[in-house]
Amino acid sequence: MGSVQAMTTRAFRSVADGVLVRTSRRAGTTTTLVVGRDGPGGAAAALLVDPAWEAGELLAIADELGALGVQVSAGFATHAHHDHLLWHPRFGSGVARWATAKAAHAAAARRAELLGGLTAELDYPDEVVDAFARVTALPDPLAGIPDPDGVLPPTEVVVHDGHAPGHGAVWIPGPGVLLVGDMLSDAELPLPFDPMSAGSDVGTYLDGLDRLAPYVTWASVLVPGHGAPTRSPLQRLDADRRYLDAVLAGRPTDDPRLADPAMAAEHERLRAFLAAG
Repeated sequence: MGSVQAMTTRAFRSVADGVLVRTSRRAGTTTTLVVGRDGPGGAAAALLVDPAWEAGELLAIADELGALGVQVSAGFATHAHHDHLLWHPRFGSGVARWATAKAAHAAAARRAELLGGLTAELDYPDEVVDAFARVTALPDPLAGIPDPDGVLPPTEVVVHDGHAPGHGAVWIPGPGVLLVGDMLSDAELPLPFDPMSAGSDVGTYLDGLDRLAPYVTWASVLVPGHGAPTRSPLQRLDADRRYLDAVLAGRPTDDPRLADPAMAAEHERLRAFLAAG
């Protein structure tokens, strides 16, 4: 684990023992690396969650994995939105890549649409396009990410339908780290809408927050899909609940995330959605 701790000078930075986070220059999207014990090949095994985002960044991630001396033994996509379904063959072309059952179904059924959303923004080489959204349904979320060689830290996948159907947070009890995907962000407001469907109601989103709440209470570190990791997870949960309570009650809110024009637009979209309902 010494090489992992020494990685603080590179783009990946340690947020807890064996858990490293890298932040994309695009939408503050986080990539998380969870490092375990040495695998059959002698290198430390690792779980790679939501690698993102630009083609050059994917190559940089692969370079950093080599510098760390780790070998990816599993991948996980927290949900079926295009910025969370990326992969590069240099991470491991034969690596099992997992998602929850609903997310895996959505990734397969909507792959062409999701790929269109991805490539409308950026250019990718063929090998990245070919690997995009190739995820498999997780057999048992409570059992966590499958680890047949027993080399990864134990995990549990917390499934809910807030933000996207079958959204899966990853709970890593050893270091007390919760990877929440596109929830509980300091950069993004609660976004109940799934861009690939007609939208989800705020009640479903609140149910998702309730599902996450016990894990947030236990967590020492929370890593969102966009924004900065925090050692004050309960503050994130409280901020999202206060924001949604205000919107549902028709009250004004001074949430600091509204300073971002994109989030201000999403706020108005949510208000219109609720008014129409």
